[in-house]
Order: sequence, then structure tokens, then C-alpha cells
Amino acid sequence: MANSVTSLCCVVLAAVVVAYAQRRSQLGARVQYERMGSDVTMQCGSLDSTAAVTWKVNGTDVRARHQQDGPQLVLLEVDLSSNGLYSCFQEPNGERRDQINLRIGRHPMFPV
Repeated sequence: MANSVTSLCCVVLAAVVVAYAQRRSQLGARVQYERMGSDVTMQCGSLDSTAAVTWKVNGTDVRARHQQDGPQLVLLEVDLSSNGLYSCFQEPNGERRDQINLRIGRHPMFPV
């Protein structure tokens, strides 16, 4: 009897872990590749143009030269220091709405 209870607990625990991992992967950041020296526009999810948002990079305020227009962040003349995890938070409650993993350089290609 004890073995069947232990087995059932393991099955339930495994199902919870799988469900959590699937949900977590859906919330993961999308990757955006951009060329060095270009201006980069990032959109905070599907928020409309009147939404007020705050942007952070790697958990801190964005310090790079930038402009913000509603839910869009435009980084000016990006370089390698612009790489990072950009998160946007909708005002007034500060709920995270999107994450973008910005990579400056060349998009990785499949081997030929």
C-alpha cells in the first residue's frame, strides 16, 4: 500500500513539474537580432499605442541612447553593450508584459 501511495505522489509531482515547465517556456523571452550601428525598435507585446510602459534592461533602467513612444522603445545606434534582456512593465501596476532578448551582431545561420 505504501509503495502505491509513493508512486502516485511521484506521478502527481512529475505532472506538476511538466505543467510548470511548459507554462514557464511560454513566458520566456523572444530573441531579436539586430545589426550593429542600427536603430532598434522593440514593441511591448500587443499593447496599443496609448499604453504607458516602463522598460528595463537586465533588471535596471535603460541607459543607452533611446526614445520611447508608448509601448515602443527605440534604441539609437546600438553596439555590443546594447545586448541584454529587455523587459517592459505596464503602468500603473507595474505588471511585466513582455521580454525581449536583444542580440547585436549577425543572426545565426544553419550550416550549409
